[in-house]
Amino acid sequence: LALAATASLRAEISAQAWLETYYLNPQPAELPRAIENLSRDGYFARAENTAVAIGFIGTVFARNPDRVEGWLGQLAHLPARDQRLLAAALWQSGHPLGNRHLLTLAQHSPVRAEIERLATLPTQVIAETPVQSPSSMRLQWGAFLASGEQRPIVAILDGFGLNDARLTSAARMALAQNAAAHPRVMEICRDQLSRQPDDVRSELRAALNQAER
Repeated sequence: LALAATASLRAEISAQAWLETYYLNPQPAELPRAIENLSRDGYFARAENTAVAIGFIGTVFARNPDRVEGWLGQLAHLPARDQRLLAAALWQSGHPLGNRHLLTLAQHSPVRAEIERLATLPTQVIAETPVQSPSSMRLQWGAFLASGEQRPIVAILDGFGLNDARLTSAARMALAQNAAAHPRVMEICRDQLSRQPDDVRSELRAALNQAER
């Protein structure tokens, strides 16, 4: 039992580490296997990971539109909870055939009605989703992990301008933690110091100081 638990922990760490370092060495062909591992290990079941996963998977979908149909076929066996997440990622990816793929995904899904209803709603594309809550902030963090681009980080900085104490605190902590762990985030944040208005700059400087400590 101890050996089995250790092996399971290694698998979980490996799948999560793959997601969190994907932008350094994108391997889109590995996406179905990684999603299966994350599903099996309960990563998607943790509430704090839901928006990150949607942002990540949706961005990989957007960057690899020709592969999406095949991936959905490979992942049709996912449990209902994770099919909801996959459908949300597809819906927010901005894929030009997103609605058609959603309806195909729904055909043999235990959450068919939910996915079909999602296909009727106007799409909220990840790249155009403003950061107005900790959840939308995590969505952008997932987009960064899939791309390494500065746009999601700048979207998080925009959240400072809303004067929402809860969001400001969450964004400052997240930027500090991620700048400490990811040199690319540190690079983007330092570059933005001279580009942001004074109120955002002060919060960003506080996050960077915390990261450096």
